[in-house]
Amino acid sequence: MPRKLLLADDSITIQKVVAITLASEDFAITAVDNGEDAVARARDLKPDIILADVVMPRKTGYEVCELVKSDPGLKHIPVLLLAGTFEAFDEGRARAASADGHIQKPFESQALIDKVNGLLGKGPARPVAAQPVAGVAAPQPMAAAPRPPGPVPPGPIPPGLRVSTGMPIPGVPRPPGPGPGG
Repeated sequence: MPRKLLLADDSITIQKVVAITLASEDFAITAVDNGEDAVARARDLKPDIILADVVMPRKTGYEVCELVKSDPGLKHIPVLLLAGTFEAFDEGRARAASADGHIQKPFESQALIDKVNGLLGKGPARPVAAQPVAGVAAPQPMAAAPRPPGPVPPGPIPPGLRVSTGMPIPGVPRPPGPGPGG
């Protein structure tokens, strides 16, 4: 019988990524795009686990977690908070809300599978207690930094190209006209 997972994230992309990532893990996934719907669905669905984005409309993931953990009928449900790379993750607030863990988006597929299965007691060999919210998230692959443009080839500036720095470029003659030094 599939395990029930409630996903609360306002990003359609994340909803699809989670569904694809967990497709082979025997989950029935219910996705909502805001915190109020997450709490209501949690009460109706009684999921096995909840994944909640820390930044979403109509209640944050922290607030969803606080409400779930303060409800006697839901407090046993593990809550995994999702935080975007450019979103500040508040470890103190996560602890105060009794979150069971967090993962940073974008995440490696296997990292999400391991976190979810670990919280459900079917995961990696390490016990969940050894993975506190204050722990360091698994390393995430980073895109290579963009390369700076190469040297400017010698010759005149092509028509339509404007150099706005006002700084002379070695080997490139300045066009006639007004401007610094011109």
